[in-house]
Amino acid sequence: MKPHVLSRLARPALIAALLAFALVAPAAHAAGATSAQGDAIALAQRATRLADVAEIKRLQAMYGFYIDRSMWDEILELLTDDVTLEYGASGVYVGKAQARALLYGIGYGQYGLLKGQLRDHTQLQPVITLAPDGQTAQGRWHALVILGQFQQYARWQTGPYENEYRKENGHWKISRLHWFETFTVPFAGGWKGSMPQSNVADRRLPPANRPPTVSYDAWPAVSVPPYHYANPGVAPLPAPMASPAASAPSLAEIDRQVVRLEDERDVQTLQRTYGYFVDKNLWPEVASLFTADATLEIGGRGVFVGPKRILEYMRFLGAPEAGRLYDHTQMQPVVHVTADGRAAYGRWRALVFVQEKGSPSMFGDVIYENQYRKEGGRWKIAKLHAWFIMYADFLKGWQSEPLPITRPEPKLPPDRPPTVTYDMYPGTLTAPFHCRSPGRGAPLWESGADAAPDSAGAATTATRAQLAARIARLEDADAIERLQNAYGFYVNKRQWDEVTQLFSRNATYEAGQRGVYVGRDRIRRALELTGAQGLQRGDFNDHIQYQQVTHVAPDGRSARARVRELALTGHLGEWAHVGGGTQENEYVKEDGVWRIRALHQYSRFLADYDKGWINGALPVPSASVELPPDRPPSVRYGAFPSFYVPPLHYANPVTGRMPAEGRY
Repeated sequence: MKPHVLSRLARPALIAALLAFALVAPAAHAAGATSAQGDAIALAQRATRLADVAEIKRLQAMYGFYIDRSMWDEILELLTDDVTLEYGASGVYVGKAQARALLYGIGYGQYGLLKGQLRDHTQLQPVITLAPDGQTAQGRWHALVILGQFQQYARWQTGPYENEYRKENGHWKISRLHWFETFTVPFAGGWKGSMPQSNVADRRLPPANRPPTVSYDAWPAVSVPPYHYANPGVAPLPAPMASPAASAPSLAEIDRQVVRLEDERDVQTLQRTYGYFVDKNLWPEVASLFTADATLEIGGRGVFVGPKRILEYMRFLGAPEAGRLYDHTQMQPVVHVTADGRAAYGRWRALVFVQEKGSPSMFGDVIYENQYRKEGGRWKIAKLHAWFIMYADFLKGWQSEPLPITRPEPKLPPDRPPTVTYDMYPGTLTAPFHCRSPGRGAPLWESGADAAPDSAGAATTATRAQLAARIARLEDADAIERLQNAYGFYVNKRQWDEVTQLFSRNATYEAGQRGVYVGRDRIRRALELTGAQGLQRGDFNDHIQYQQVTHVAPDGRSARARVRELALTGHLGEWAHVGGGTQENEYVKEDGVWRIRALHQYSRFLADYDKGWINGALPVPSASVELPPDRPPSVRYGAFPSFYVPPLHYANPVTGRMPAEGRY
């Protein structure tokens, strides 16, 4: 059986072990409650904490989508009344009235983007820490920002958020928002030849209520914004507090909550797998992810109906071959499952790196608004709609010559015309949202799609031990993703001591073609092959982690995950690289915490920033002479223009088959 984080099957011995775990897990026993009632309360509270973390992730993702379009009123709905906002060195703004003044100041005094304006504020790499009482939380995020004004400027911007959240009337809101603007440079020259500049120098911002809470200098200076959390390879998450409950929930109620969490994770796995299949040009695998009546609409080429036509569309894009690059990243998910558990909706962002034969290096930005359906216990894509926001020649940038939207192809006529005819950047497009602002609480859906009754009275065959096992696997998967995201933040600052603590005692580390390093001491030395401990002035070293597909073993002691990485690296005045890769990693629970047992980073493409991936492709790093590896590379491959993409550790989530390389 393929490994799966959401498996509901367990061996008899495992059931007994997990039942014992459930009995000693943090519990909330009402006065006079039986042991069974106390166990049910504890399980329900653990499931609620998982749901809380998921809601906070959706909340922050929606914030990013709103700031993309200067939807300031919707952002205000996400904030508590006593919120504090702090962007860069602007100072602290207190309360919603001041927050509104600041946001509208950033937006030139208006709601919505200016004509010809581009702002993509991608929210990535969350590390969420829920307080023991479950009423507040903290979160660190990596923001990758693409800015532009047609025929005026194009800019890159990055930096972490360190935010606080509070639950009010059953819904999470942002109570403190602090973005550390550590890097803003023009597109031309990027982080090699460009000096930093302000992105708000031309705007009227109101005076702050308080001075900045932290004093720091942006790049090319080195700043390390403080972390709200301890190294997750050393310290476990804070233990939850027991809280009283009026009555013990039924097992059916707990089961429904767990199913909802499992469904959301399954939908995310499905969409992320779609992206990984597109990378490989594995078009039959892509088509297999859709329902029999599914629709696909990408850009302006029209609507294609059913897997057969979807496969025709995909094959029109080309075969997997050397010289072709198709990195279709899947980022910033906002997934909602309907009350009946039969359908779901999802909003995603994709930053796209494309190379066709004979064409320039292309860079694009896409918003997906998709629908999903559960059939036979498996989630499938029922509607995929990719709204093109911007496509440009990477060497020219997006401020001067962005491409026009695609149109229906005479050689591939669609089944239906485009649902909407639009122009992407420099036009201003807001891809419609499937949901209302989470700050409004309810109703969620814009239509009656969620009108199906919730099966509130349905019975369940799940036992407490089985529910404990499923909840534990969800907790494990969340902890592993948190661990991996923390890895990215430490690597960004070359905090090699912190990185090393994330590995298990006998771990292995393999990056590119450098070979395999075994054990913490050797890994620590191998990390310095890319630079000494700590950044130096002028260094830029972002290694952004996202698109994780995690599978925990049934016994909860090991796991595997596929992770995407975007690498933006360089040094002012000397060099700048842009690259993308994939990790296929293994994890182990050691001393009660999850750690990385084997990290294997495959380089997909690496290029000189000034030349793009067609003219500036760089080779995969090879073995070091000064620090020879303990073992040779486990696989030999080449980065772009070669067409090697590492195999997935898991089966197609719809067909259950392992994807076949070379299927076209």
